[in-house]
Amino acid sequence: MTEATVMPLKPAPSRRSGPRRLDRPRLKLASLFLLAPAGILLPALFILPVCYAIYLGFTNLQLVGLHSVHYRFTGWANIAFMLSDASFYQSLWVTALFVVGSGAVGSTLLGLVLAIALQQAMPALRMAVSGLAILAWTLPPTTIALVWIASASPSGPIAAMMADMKADPLYDHALLIVSAANAWSLAGLAMIMFSAALRNVPKDMIEAGTLEGASSVQRMMRITLPFLKPTIVTSALLMTLLTFGNFTLIYLMTAGGPDNATNILPVYSYLEGFKFFNLGYSALLGNIIVIFSALLGSVFVFLGQSRR
Repeated sequence: MTEATVMPLKPAPSRRSGPRRLDRPRLKLASLFLLAPAGILLPALFILPVCYAIYLGFTNLQLVGLHSVHYRFTGWANIAFMLSDASFYQSLWVTALFVVGSGAVGSTLLGLVLAIALQQAMPALRMAVSGLAILAWTLPPTTIALVWIASASPSGPIAAMMADMKADPLYDHALLIVSAANAWSLAGLAMIMFSAALRNVPKDMIEAGTLEGASSVQRMMRITLPFLKPTIVTSALLMTLLTFGNFTLIYLMTAGGPDNATNILPVYSYLEGFKFFNLGYSALLGNIIVIFSALLGSVFVFLGQSRR
């Protein structure tokens, strides 16, 4: 009689066995080694300069003169001066008008109109207009400023449309002209965002609305725009961030004038530091700009993560 061969039993699979989740947070020593250069450069190139700028905002530092070398900590003196500074409040108001009117509303609305209009246009016309809009977005601020200065000159096309060749639109309507220039330069970016979003609008819903007898306006208001709402919010925030820091365009076109009509916060901070030599007060205004930019950036990041 031969002995029966006993096969070894396989251990029962554990409930915890299985592929390891790749999205589970994990820490490796090698990662810390690779992140070490960034961990050194971040404090050296960002955190320390920001802290030093905050400190300078509480000093009487000047660009020239006695306090350019022997400056000292003055406590709340700059803040007290800022709270009583009429030019600061005017700059805040001009900044709000410029950022909201030109960035959040103007460039977003112009990009949305272009994207919707080009959706039904002929391919050749769509490519031509899209190329011009993207070209305007990629132009350097110096070129944009020169184009709009020439357009708003007394003999330019804007004066011709006003039927008054003696008018000076850049002087008479400075904030409107620089806002139009900024919206014109950012419309290409907004158009790209909305063109991509329009491809995600379900065509069957558009066709169903057409069969139900809905007009083009009704289909736009009840189908297309609700689907574009997340993109509209994202575009408005992004255009606001880009417009808020647009120092170069306004400084080249008007330098904050005439009579502080376009003196937004970045321009006001620059003029206080390098025209009136008050570097301490200029640093304080720069800190205010950093706070506003951080708040806008936090809102942008929060809304971006909440949609995931």
